[in-house]
Amino acid sequence: MKRKRSHTAHKFAGQEDGLRFAKWLNNEEGARIGAELGELQAERRTRKRIADLVQNLNRSAEAYVRNGKADEALAEKIDRELSRYSLTVRTFQVKHESNYKTLAEPRWIFGWYSKAGERVAEMIFTIVRLGERGLLARVRTCTRCERWFYAKFNHQRFCGQKCQLLHYQTSEEWKARRRQRYHERKF
Repeated sequence: MKRKRSHTAHKFAGQEDGLRFAKWLNNEEGARIGAELGELQAERRTRKRIADLVQNLNRSAEAYVRNGKADEALAEKIDRELSRYSLTVRTFQVKHESNYKTLAEPRWIFGWYSKAGERVAEMIFTIVRLGERGLLARVRTCTRCERWFYAKFNHQRFCGQKCQLLHYQTSEEWKARRRQRYHERKF
């Protein structure tokens, strides 16, 4: 009897947070219904600021790895930007109801908030979580289309196979090899 294999996609460290964060940076969540133009522009500015913050954090980490010391000017700029988003915590208590326990155990859920908005607070906290785990550098822009994505592997430079193929097919090296193969076949 053949055994069926159940193929489940492998989850990579930080992937869930990273994908949600990249989706937010790319503004792929859809426009809020009833939002005014001024609010949408403010969100766009905030998203741009946070994207710049991530790029600066990644540049700072690269400089530290390369030189063995932090770039003080860049660190100051990062701290200044982070100070814009002071986070506060709100708690909610949810009772765990189970048929198997005699007493319900309380479960705490924390929500992060900021004057810049609930979603912004969540994204700043995501930056903190990914940074603490050493995974923030995996949130990067695609070399080809410049969209944000979460790199499952350190060497990944493209958001997908389509961008990777387009990048290599438009490179001069690839074109030269293609011309050479064409001339070899022709003669």
